[in-house]
Amino acid sequence: MALKARGFGLTALLGGLSALPALATDMALPSVGLVQAEFHASAAEAASAIAVFLAGFATAPVVVGPLTDRFGRKPVMLGGLALFALAAIGCALAPSIAVLIVARVIQGVGAGAVAILPRAIIRDLFQGREARLQLAAVSIVFSVAPLIGPTFGAGLLAIGPWRLIYATMAAVAVTLGLFTLTTLGESHHAKMRRSLRPATIVAGYSRALTNRMCGGFSLIVGFVFAGLFAYVNVSPLLFIGGYGVSQAGFGGLFAMTASGVIAGSLLNTWLVRRHASPRAVLDAALGVIALAGLAVLAAGVGGHPPLAFVIAPVMVYIAAFGLVMPNAVHEAIHPLPDIAGIASAVLVSAQMLFGALGGSLAAALYRDASPLAIGLVMSAGGLGAGAIYVGWLRPGVES
Repeated sequence: MALKARGFGLTALLGGLSALPALATDMALPSVGLVQAEFHASAAEAASAIAVFLAGFATAPVVVGPLTDRFGRKPVMLGGLALFALAAIGCALAPSIAVLIVARVIQGVGAGAVAILPRAIIRDLFQGREARLQLAAVSIVFSVAPLIGPTFGAGLLAIGPWRLIYATMAAVAVTLGLFTLTTLGESHHAKMRRSLRPATIVAGYSRALTNRMCGGFSLIVGFVFAGLFAYVNVSPLLFIGGYGVSQAGFGGLFAMTASGVIAGSLLNTWLVRRHASPRAVLDAALGVIALAGLAVLAAGVGGHPPLAFVIAPVMVYIAAFGLVMPNAVHEAIHPLPDIAGIASAVLVSAQMLFGALGGSLAAALYRDASPLAIGLVMSAGGLGAGAIYVGWLRPGVES
């Protein structure tokens, strides 16, 4: 039976599909040390199993965007879930670190194919205030993944080997695939389908990249996510290595900070229902993100501050991220309904490429159990996003 366009079931399914990439990243975080030990790999090799997933994730949307605008959302979604599940099985059976890394790249490609589609489906079905409400609702479901990911991963390690994490990822993908196959209708109308001729694809990407709102808000999402992923990537080193937190304690701390995005998404829903304008929400949220990033930087300048001095501004940053994302996604995709797949691909690729850069930069700068590296990237991301918004985009946003 097909899900209703305005029902809870559709929101839950789209949220689950959106959450799959984050779940695949965060569930694997507690297993890095075990992977290193089993394969006698270096720390860099073991950690690269996380980073290469993002590389596959970031590049897949460029190909998938035109495919979904041509063939529809549902078949591409099913293909991405199948690829993700098969690659997760490959990870679970990997005989070496090299095979694991290759399988993670392929898994990232499958995740990238899935990730762009919930946003495109929302653009197909909703407009204006309703679209913003749906994006906020999906963001709330999506936000559960960072909360439960490391904790769930640590729980699986308590009952089985690290390979069980990847087997569980495969099971989740298969479950989502069955629900998609049996309940999700096609949202992309046949009359909106586009050709796969190279000239048409190039024209579509050129149009999306040069559209002020799509290109600009994709950069904003990228800058903000760079700061967020700097924290995600370095937090195990900082909390476990720097502050001596246990693996279980790390899962709890990570869940506590990540819960900020649920608070931000819920606040955004409350504001939208009271007809707050996107401009008012973005004005406040981007300002808070910049200040929170600077607060983490200030804490890091002090060397090794009390843990609360790091946790508090990180939570504020993440909560403001929950406010920014639904509004930025809406503003980026809404002007381009006929190429929503391509527009969503531009947005997701920017998000993940900037995230990978921010995470790698923070890891390279990390020294002496200090949050300084995280603060540098978070403050740069927040200030960069704010500068683009104020200097380029704010006049075009609904007031």
